[in-house]
Amino acid sequence: MAQFVQLQKTLEAFRTEGIEVVALTYDSPQQQQAFVEKNQIDYPFLSDVEAYSVNALGILNQQYQPGDKNYGIPYPGIFILNPKLEIVGKIFVDGYKTRVSADAVLAYALESLNER
Repeated sequence: MAQFVQLQKTLEAFRTEGIEVVALTYDSPQQQQAFVEKNQIDYPFLSDVEAYSVNALGILNQQYQPGDKNYGIPYPGIFILNPKLEIVGKIFVDGYKTRVSADAVLAYALESLNER
């Protein structure tokens, strides 16, 4: 969840470039709300407890099956969408311990959006 806090700290840089940030987690809305309030997150958090979106996007971590307490965990990543809501870039990493910095995400987003 540290990356969500880091994104909040650089949110103004994203917004200055006309880029909005939205988070999607498998956590319940109640869990998310506590995190959002504690960390003063100022961008939307979407909840996907049943992993519908994660499945549709093809990013469900297959290591966990329905019924497992970790079911619904996606492979960690970021999608870059253009104003038409088309995916024009994506960054995914192996495992949950590695994350891409918010500054690197912003640079990649600008590059991806300018190529289209």
